[in-house]
Amino acid sequence: MVKFDHIIHYVNKLEPVEEDGLLPIHSGGKHEHLGTANLLSYFDQRYVEYLAIDDEERFKRHLEESEDSFAGTIDRMEYEEGFLRYALATEEIHQLADRYRAKGFRTVGPVDMERTTNGETIRWKLLYVLDDEEVLPFFIQWEEEESARLERIRNLRGTFISPEMNIHHEVRNVKVWDAFFDVIGVWKGEVDAHTTLTISENKDPSITLELGMDGEPAIYRGAVYKFI
Repeated sequence: MVKFDHIIHYVNKLEPVEEDGLLPIHSGGKHEHLGTANLLSYFDQRYVEYLAIDDEERFKRHLEESEDSFAGTIDRMEYEEGFLRYALATEEIHQLADRYRAKGFRTVGPVDMERTTNGETIRWKLLYVLDDEEVLPFFIQWEEEESARLERIRNLRGTFISPEMNIHHEVRNVKVWDAFFDVIGVWKGEVDAHTTLTISENKDPSITLELGMDGEPAIYRGAVYKFI
């Protein structure tokens, strides 16, 4: 039903990430109506999104108007650099919204989104599942055929490397997360063929990205990367 799509790493500025980042950069663009911009580092169809505020006035306006979004997560994290949250890809985003509401969760969306990159507009839909205490993953549905999207990414990245990936996530209330993942049938942390999640409880939430590829472990701009 779902696959891992991407993880968002909030940074104060994108220029240093492009110049001397931990991972190679393959693309990027602007969310014009949100006041944010990004750089993307692809592994295959999965990627790390480096996100920064590009227009403070638009960003603040969106923050005031939206009930939940990654803008709200940035504000909730008090604008500290680091991993914000991650997205799971689906082709049934409207049905997922219905299923979560039927289980008692509050939702926002699906919301229409777009990004402009070199004059090309890429569109998708987002669904947020809300909790008063936890910042849960969100869902994304791309508005293009998967084959076309994979070809577009290959043209940007070249050969896919498909490393094993584990998101180690320390959360305040494991029971909320168990209920969230139960709706989509993700048990024992297996999201897709190359991605797992490890959830543990801690009063101070954190996310560590573990990648099965060469590299030196690092705390890069507030986020913990481990290469294993």
